[in-house]
Order: sequence, then C-alpha cells, then structure tokens
Amino acid sequence: MFRIRLSGFFLSVFVLGFLLLGFVQRADAQVLFGSVSGTVTDQSGAGVPKAHVTLINRATSVQKEADADESGHYTITDVPPGNYDLKVTASGFKPLTQTNLSVSVNTVTNADVKLQVGAVSEQVTVEASTVTLQTEKTDLHTELTEKAILEMPLNQYRNYQTLINLVPGATPGVFQNAIADTPERALSTNINGTNRNNNTRVDGATDVFVWLPHHTVYVPPAETIQEVNISTNNFDPEQGMTGGAAVTVITKSGTNLFHATLFEYHADQALRARQFFETPASSPRKGKSILNDLGGTYGGPIKKDKLFFFGSYDGTFERDNRQVSTGPLAGIQTVPTAPLRAGDFSAITTKIYDPATGGGNPSARTQFIASSNSSSPNFNAACTSASGCPNMIPTARLSSVSTQILGLVPLPNLPGDTANFFSSATQRLTRHNFDGKVDWNRTGKHNIFAKYSAMRSVFHGVPNLGKAIGDCACDGGLGDFHSLVQLVTVGHTLTLSPTLVVDGNVGFTRMSEYGQTPDFGTNIGLSVLGIPGTNNPNDLRDSGMPFFAISGYANIGNPEGWNPAFRNDWSFTSNHNVRWSHGKHQVSAGTDIVHHHLNHWQPELGAGPRGEFDFGGGPTALAGSAAPDRFNALAEFELGLFGELNSGAGSNIGAGRSEQFIKATAREWQFGWFVGDRYRITNKLTVNLGLRYEYYPLMTRNGAFTFDRYDFTTNQVLLGGIGGNSDNLGVTTSKKLFAPRIGLAYQINTNTVVRAGFGITVDPLPLARPLRGFYPLTVGSNFTGINSFSPYASLSSGIPVICCSNINISSGSITLPGAALERSTGTGLLKRGYIESWNLVVERKLPANFLVSVGYVGTQTVHQFADRNVNASLPGTGQLGQPLNCAVPNYATGTCTTLKFGRTAETDLWQGYLSANYHALQASINRQFSHGLMVKGAYTYSKAIDFTDDDGWASLAWNDPSVFRRNRARAGFDTPHIFQLAYIYELPVGKGKQWASGESVVAKILSDWQVSGIFSAIHGQPFSLTASASSLNAVGQRQTPDQVGPVKKLGGIGTGQPFYDPTAFSAVIRPGTGPNPYGDVGRNTLFGPGSVNMDFSLFRTFNLTERLNLQFRTDAANFFNSPHFNNPTGSRSSGNFLVITSAKNDERQFRFGLRLAF
Repeated sequence: MFRIRLSGFFLSVFVLGFLLLGFVQRADAQVLFGSVSGTVTDQSGAGVPKAHVTLINRATSVQKEADADESGHYTITDVPPGNYDLKVTASGFKPLTQTNLSVSVNTVTNADVKLQVGAVSEQVTVEASTVTLQTEKTDLHTELTEKAILEMPLNQYRNYQTLINLVPGATPGVFQNAIADTPERALSTNINGTNRNNNTRVDGATDVFVWLPHHTVYVPPAETIQEVNISTNNFDPEQGMTGGAAVTVITKSGTNLFHATLFEYHADQALRARQFFETPASSPRKGKSILNDLGGTYGGPIKKDKLFFFGSYDGTFERDNRQVSTGPLAGIQTVPTAPLRAGDFSAITTKIYDPATGGGNPSARTQFIASSNSSSPNFNAACTSASGCPNMIPTARLSSVSTQILGLVPLPNLPGDTANFFSSATQRLTRHNFDGKVDWNRTGKHNIFAKYSAMRSVFHGVPNLGKAIGDCACDGGLGDFHSLVQLVTVGHTLTLSPTLVVDGNVGFTRMSEYGQTPDFGTNIGLSVLGIPGTNNPNDLRDSGMPFFAISGYANIGNPEGWNPAFRNDWSFTSNHNVRWSHGKHQVSAGTDIVHHHLNHWQPELGAGPRGEFDFGGGPTALAGSAAPDRFNALAEFELGLFGELNSGAGSNIGAGRSEQFIKATAREWQFGWFVGDRYRITNKLTVNLGLRYEYYPLMTRNGAFTFDRYDFTTNQVLLGGIGGNSDNLGVTTSKKLFAPRIGLAYQINTNTVVRAGFGITVDPLPLARPLRGFYPLTVGSNFTGINSFSPYASLSSGIPVICCSNINISSGSITLPGAALERSTGTGLLKRGYIESWNLVVERKLPANFLVSVGYVGTQTVHQFADRNVNASLPGTGQLGQPLNCAVPNYATGTCTTLKFGRTAETDLWQGYLSANYHALQASINRQFSHGLMVKGAYTYSKAIDFTDDDGWASLAWNDPSVFRRNRARAGFDTPHIFQLAYIYELPVGKGKQWASGESVVAKILSDWQVSGIFSAIHGQPFSLTASASSLNAVGQRQTPDQVGPVKKLGGIGTGQPFYDPTAFSAVIRPGTGPNPYGDVGRNTLFGPGSVNMDFSLFRTFNLTERLNLQFRTDAANFFNSPHFNNPTGSRSSGNFLVITSAKNDERQFRFGLRLAF
C-alpha cells in the first residue's frame, strides 16, 4: 500500500515543491548561501543600536538590509556568495563603507564596524579584511574559491574534486569504477574515517550516482564553478543525509557586465614521461596519449540589475593508449608458450598430477607421464623418450574446447614463459558538457534562479587479446558506452522582513547509460565453442564469449560480468526552510526530501551473462604437498576441468553465470526535518544547538511485487504485496533517527577562537545499491567442487541450468535454486548506520594575513552496513560444511547423508551490524589571495579502524564466528600522515609591481607571470596478505600466510626485489582441521610505499586591451616525475609475493593551455 501511495503521489510532491518555493525556505539555505554578521560600535566600543546595514553585491547591485539590535549586533542571512560593499549608517555618526567584503557559502562572515562621530556628509571608506575568524559556526569546513579552482593545477580532466585533497581528514581522491560507468571521472574519497557516501549538491540539486553512490553523477566544469564548500564534521542542522562530507557546489551567475572566455588545454604523449616500469625494450615508443579540453563561457545582463544569464560549453576529447595493468609490468602479461599449449610441462619444475588417479584421494595422485608411442592412449608428439616423458599430458586427454580457445590467444611476443606478452590499445572518450543559468532579481527582496546542465559522452574500450578478448586495455569498459546526464534546479529567496527570510529549491538529476561489448551479438560460448549453459539463445543481451580465468595467466574471454548495461536512474530533491533572526538568536527550521529511482537491465551478479570458468590448479596438484601454482592451473584448463578454490576471492567459484529475468527497479524516499538555533550569548561566546530527524522508508520495487526477501529458514524468496504477503515482508526501518548537533565557539581575543562540537549524521546509502536485483529479478549462479582439489565438471559439460524459463510468482513464494547467489535483509528492523562526530579546534590569526587551526577530530560509525555470508563453511569441511547445503554431512565418505536446502552459493545477510572509528590530529593553514599570494595547506595524523571498507557491497574476510574479530583492523584507506600544501603566487616583477615596475622592455617581459602548485607527502596505505587457501578447504573464508620470522622492510622495487622480506611468511600447508588453519597474519598488517608529489603551473597573462586578456599556461602534473608505486603483491602463492610490480599511471605530464577572457 505504501508503494502505491508513493508512486501516485510523486507528481503531487513535485508540484507541491514548486508551490512551497513561495513561502518556505530550503533546508540547506545557508548551505547554498552565506551570512554576514557583526557588531556596530562607536570609538569607545559601545554598541550602536538601530544602525542600518546595507549589503550591496558589487557585480549585480543586489542589496540586502538589516538593522542592528540594542547591542549593536546585526545579521544578514541568505547572502549569495560573492564580493560585497557593506554600508552602515546611524544617527550622529559618519557613514562607513567596507569594500570588497567576501561572502562564501555555508559560512558566517564577520564584519564588525566601528563608527566615528560626525556628519552624514562625511563618508568613511575602508577595505574589508581578507582574514576572518570563524567565531559563530562550529562545523569543520573548507572553502575552494573560484580563483583556487581556476588557477591551481587540476588533474587531467580539470576536475574541481582534485582540490578536495586539500581538506584536512580527506584521503587522496581516486578514480574508482570503470570509465564507462563514470565518464565524468568523479573522484572517490574517504573523509574522517567514514565511508565514501558523501553528499554533494550542485546549486541545491542532489548529485549522486544512485547505483555507485560514492560517485557524483555530474561534475561541473571548472570554468563554471564560483565556489565549493566542503563540511566534514559537526555539521549545521541544515546539513544531513551524508556520510563523511557535505559538499556544496555553487556555479557562476551572470553580472551587470558581459564576461566571456574561450579556452583550450592540450596534453599528449610527447609531453609525457615514461611510466616507471615502461622501458624502451618493452615499449620502444610511447603510445598515443592525447587529451584536449576546450570550450567557452558567456554571461552578462539581460536587463541591468534585474535579469542575468550565464552559459558554458566544455568538451573533452581523449585518445589514450592504455595497457592492461594486471600483469607484472605495465602492458605485460603471461600467455602460454607453444609447448605448454600442447601439454608439454616437461621443462617446468612444478609437478602436474593426473586428477583421474588416486581413487578420488587427492593426496594419492600420480604424476602425468606421456608416451612416445603413437598407438598408446598416452601419446604426445612432443615426447621423444621410449621410457616415457614425465610432466607431459597425453594429447588425447587435452580438451578440444580448451585447445580451440588457446588457438585464439596470441603467442608470446617476448621471451620466456612468464611476462612474455605485451599489448596496448587506444581508449577513446568524447564528452560534451553544457551549462546554463538564469538569475532574476524580481524585486529588491525576491530573487529567483534556474539552472540546467547536461553531459553527453561516448566511450570506447579495446580488448588486449584480439579474438580471445581478454581484459580491456583501458580504464574499464569493453566496447562502446553511451551516457547522458541531466541536472535541473530551480530556487528562490524571499526576504519578508529584515529578520525573516524564506526560500526554496527543487532539483532533478538523471543519468541514462547503455553499453555493449565487442563480442555482443554472437553466442560464442554456446554456438562457437559449444559449451553448454553459456549465453542465452533467446536473449541477445546474454551474447558474447565466456570468461576463462586461469590463475597466473592473462584472462581469456570477456571478463566484464557487469557489461552490457542498460540504466536509467534519476533523483528528485526538494528542500525548504525558514530562518528568523531575533535578538541574539538565529532560529532556523526546515525540511529535506530526496527521492531516488533506479531502473537497470544489467545481469552482473557473480559471473555475468556469458558465464565464467575459474582454474586455480587444485585438480592437478597433490594435496598435502606444495600449493598449486599457475602451471597447475593451466594444466587444469587444458584438461577442460574447473571448480577449485579461487584464492583471490576466498570462495569456491569454479563456474557460474548470471541471467536477468525482471527489470531491476528501486524507488526510495529519504526525509529530513530540522530545527536549529545559533545563540550569541555574549560577544565572545556563541552556542549552536540543533536537532535533525531523518526517516528512510523501505525501498520498493516498481512492478509485480513491492519488495523481496529471502527466508533463511525455508529457502523461499518471499515477494511483497502478492500471495497474501505484506508489502514490507516484515522488514521495518527505524523511526528513531534523531541527530542532535551542539557546538560552542569562544573568541578568546581578536586573533584567537576555540571551537568544540558534537553531532550525528545518518548514512544516506540508497538501498538500491546492495539490494538492486537478486532472485527472481536476476539469478547469479556458481558451481564448485566438493573441495579445492576436486573439479566440479568439464568444459564439455558446461554450466548447469539452474532455472528459470518461466518463474511463477503468483503465490508470493518461490524456491531459491541452490546455486543462485543471494543477498537479503532479515526480518525485523533494518538498522541504518549513523556517524557520531566531534571536534575541538583552536583557530588563530597570524601576521601577513595567515589563518591557522589545529585540533582533535574524531568519528565513530555505528551500525555500518555489510554482508555476512551465512553459508560459509568452517575449515576442513568444504562444500559439505555449508550450513544451507547439507544438514547431516559425512566427512569420511565425502557425501551428504541428509540435505538441508542443497545451497552451495554465497548467501549474504545484509544488515547494519558493524562499527568503525577514527581519531586524528588535523591542522590547516590558509591565506586568502591578497598582495599576490594565496596559500592553502592541511596536515592530518590519523588512524582509521573498521571491519570492512565499504558498506554498499561489502564482504568480510572471515565469516567464522570464532575468528570474527580478525576482521577488525586498520581500514584499507587508513593513511596515517597526509600533508598537502597549495599556493598561488604572482611574481612581484613588472609593470605595477615591486620590481622593474616601469615601462622598460625588461618590465614588459617580466610582467604578469604567475606560478601555482600543490605539494603532497602521503604515507602508504595498508594491505593484506593472502594464501592459496587450498589447505583451508572452507567456503567463504580467507586464508593468510603464517609469519615465521621478523618482518623486514627491504624497500626493493620491481621483479626480484621484494619490498618486504618474503621469507618472513610461509604458506599454510597443514589441513583445515589442524591448528590455526586460517594462518596467523591479520588483515591489513603491512603498509605499502608512500608518495611525494608536486603539481606545478606557470602562466602569463597578456593584457591585449583594457578588458581583453590572453593567458598562456603550462601545467605539469608530477613535475619531478616521482614514481608512485602500488602496494606489493599480497598473495603468498604468487611468484611476485611482496614485490611491487606496478605503479600508478601518473608519471609527469605537461599540459599547455590558452585562455582568452574579457
């Protein structure tokens, strides 16, 4: 019933949102705007009551007014960001004007005024200070100004989010997920030890990728941004529905003067250094790498002082030669040599065992021996010894399917049997961004704005193995991906009186994507290779080549189980608020509504729609002996067997496939209400009090049923709203999500303020992320052997069909197939996570306009969302020990006496049951641009602890209750030391400057040069060690090595030069039933290498006319070409254990730019 009401009510809510603009203010009014506050005094320091204060925007002439109270204090709220003149008049005093007062969003700008006794005709004018203490607000926030965004070096896509690295407590932003998914190349970051679900709003409209909520769906181009505010701790009550940070982006508006820009930035391979592991031998020529960013802006008045416009276009055109990054060196992977493809392992020391021997006992197998006798069933033409050839597989035993597949794989083009194949290809990204904004000063008290943005892109990714497909030589996304993003927002402010302001905002964000792989359209698995169970002859979306993952070798087939994808997601935002100034109180109250829609056809559960086969080597290894290696895995593949322990995933994969039957939909509402009071008790002490209440109703489907839930006790999937089932199937969400906020700010003197605060925010993770579409919407299957040494089946038999040609859902209850992957909530309360945050900060003005702060910052996450695999087995029990598989297992015979449900697939209970915490010392130094210099720096010393690093699709390393606490460790993103320092500096040389200021030739040559840069020094992040887990014989559990010696950091880089001493750790070969079967090394116990980086910019401005100038700019990312290495290989079974084999693709890159502006 609830679903029906919401679906039918949506249009009414949207219309109501617009109507409410007329009389209610937005919840984030102060987030989109700023305030100006101060005290008007006479020369003795006594307050001047009833002084009249007028704030005038220097660009648009828009005015706001207020009268001081009896103590001389005044406040002007809802001030759009920009530069202002502040005029103050009072009877018996000279009028005073403060010029160039800068107002920022989500800040209270302090502007105290001291009047002089005199006549009205005696005007006094002073310059506003560029250094303002935060004396009234108690949140932690960082401002990014237009100048910083335009003139500091940004990354290759000129993304403003690059500068979020300058926020204390922020881990370095990284590209995450495929470029095909996120063509805007949004950056993901953890702030103050919390998850990545940061809340970003662009001009009030929510900006989130519903499916990947750690990304923004739209990234406004740098040329369009006026200001960015990032609030990270003890938020104002106006701000909520956020994890680590609330990010407010304000885009530019037109002014009373016409302004325009034309720009182009260019980078290519000739301006790029070689990547650290890229040698002339492996890559004689640097591959093509061209990136052009070009466009322009234009804004001005439609009617002076009344109506303004601003528009922009930004085009990105990237052609970038890329290599597969999973090999030991950039672009270098391992493919089987010709002898190995023929089954000849005689030159290899690894022993290849025959899985058909030993009578079913993997510890009693015998080694393969081929015969030179052509009439023998063990014949192999490579064998030349009459006595037989050990470690050679008879040709008759080689799978014809495997032989056909290997025939598609290119032969080595480099020497050796490892790291013997190099390939590269050119990825292509074409992206167009359009932005338009109109501002209407309808009256002196009523302002309206409307904004529309759109992004359209096409991405093309090329496979690295040609006909054999393989991994994409790109940043993710085989084939062609088309994306369209649209953002619309409308809002206004209405000043009803000098003490009462209302405004409102509604927004709409939409993302549409569709993509298909290069093998789309042909059922390669079913029709060409003849592997049963792959593809679906009746659904073109399931076409293509299956994925063959041979441990230690280049991936074969199509590895992108998430591709193809057809998505159409959108979000609606409606925020409303009222703000009232009364004496020493600033009272506010409001609402905040968000509505998400997800609509996907993307059968990506598990292996993907074409099927996957994994080969780890267990079936051709000897149990109790050396752990299987890549040669065992290749031999297993050549025999056409599959179904062993996948050491990377830590679970039996074997083979699997996913198929979608019903469109995955999700409809979600998020509601917030708040009330707050900023109480200025004295001129020195301000108290901020607030209470926020949020409510997150249960997600609903849009279709035949309202919700779906797995019943762990009956193996039935229940469907809401049909068959007599309730809509919510017994799942409830909390109605007690109260989030108090309290803060104190005490100004010790004119140069020092102390602030302290505590607050709670609620994790806004859309339920659509973890619960998007499991059975019966999508079925994802996996099939495994009974243990890690036993194959499940052969390629000739293929993947079993588990269901579901015609699912009958009319009863509201359907049986879940045993091999179908599942994630579900339980019954009762679904606990939503929340974050408690606190801070104690001292801020002080220093000489030369510097502002520094230092403080303690802490957070604690309660009820963090995560999976718990309830079908994980204990060590030594294998598949038989899976709780939902067998009720009465017989481990002696390897059989199940009494089945329970026969479930062998991963079965996850998704709930908020984990915790995380963070403690930090944070310091910052800031200097607003004045006298040719801007400085912005941050240092963080911290420790972050959690159980798992994500809460939207998060699994645990250990699901065994007896060792559950092993999961609690340093977070994977924990970065103990982060130092960032940015600057902009106009050289004091040339016309009008300190030196060579005349009209000489030297002065003209040296005039108008500027440098800027960002220096960073960052500690490494932790990583985990893993073992092959063959001896563990447990489904859904991870195995680590044993530590057998002291850990020594050797600092080596590259093959054969370990970063840590690998002899300190040994593989676990004792059986899973033995002592400490998991290994004795914990999670995230070692740290990878740190990094030092300098991005640098040099540019000169040529003043062509009084209003027309041309800027030539050179940007250098990683100016000193410092290599930034990835973490060492953590797999004990790898030949590169604890060796650093790759570096980030951020070698030095020069970029040239031209910008014409008037």
